[in-house]
Amino acid sequence: MIDKDRIFELFGGKKGDEPKDIEELITADTDFLKSPMAKLGMFTKMVHNHEVFHKKLKKFFQQEKASFNAKETKEASSFAVFNRAYSYIKHLDMENSEHIEAVWEFNTKALLKSITLAILYFETTEEYERCAKLHAIKEMKKALEKDVPM
Repeated sequence: MIDKDRIFELFGGKKGDEPKDIEELITADTDFLKSPMAKLGMFTKMVHNHEVFHKKLKKFFQQEKASFNAKETKEASSFAVFNRAYSYIKHLDMENSEHIEAVWEFNTKALLKSITLAILYFETTEEYERCAKLHAIKEMKKALEKDVPM
């Protein structure tokens, strides 16, 4: 029989023991999510996964020969995804050196593709302030890439 107490010892103590710096461990994730790199990552991942989700959903319903309105489903989920994704990237400050560094270090292809898709979405909903913010980030990324000597 497996002794569960011995398994928990592998993770730093006996069952029920909590590390002394538990509050430090709890805030580690929330501190990271406040970073500009995490915000770029969340934005990019949400937009990318949104496209993958729609492809898989469409394929699933086609295989099941089930009736569903693909257009309405995509519109509803696009609204939720793009607005949530924007909630992460809207906090980037293109005057802040830490934020500029995060934009420079982030994966170029993924970021530019996600920003382009978001701009296309927000153009259809006529949210031009958001388009302008995203366009500014996109242009900064392109400029930073261009300035790097190869």
